[in-house]
Amino acid sequence: MFSINLKDSKPIFEQIIDQVGQYIALGVLKENEQLPPVRSLARTLGINPNTVSKAYHECEMLGLIYSVPGKGSYVSPGNFGLDSIKEDAYQVLHEAYDNLIRLGEDKTSILNYLKEVKHD
Repeated sequence: MFSINLKDSKPIFEQIIDQVGQYIALGVLKENEQLPPVRSLARTLGINPNTVSKAYHECEMLGLIYSVPGKGSYVSPGNFGLDSIKEDAYQVLHEAYDNLIRLGEDKTSILNYLKEVKHD
C-alpha cells in the first residue's frame, strides 16, 4: 500500500505522512483501522524503522492517527487531521498560483489549466 520515491525531493517521512492522509481521505484507511507496524512497514519499504516511527509520530501530532502502547497505531476517528494536510496543500497551490501570476499568466489561463488537469 505505502511506497516511497527516492527521487522525490520530499523527505521519506513526509511522503509517508502524505500517503497516510491520502489513504484516509480516499477511505482506503478507515477509522480505528490499524496501520502496519513500524518495523514491518520499514522492512517492506527498505528504510530505517526510525523514519517510519517519525512519520507515525507526526501523523499523531496532526491528529491523523492515535497510538495504543503495546498494540500499535490506528486511524483517528473523525479525520480531523486531514484539515492540516489540506491546508498545507492549499498553501502550495497558492504559492504556485502567485508564481504563475508573477510569470505573466492570467487568472483565466490558470483556471482553465486546472479544469483540464482535473479531467485527465
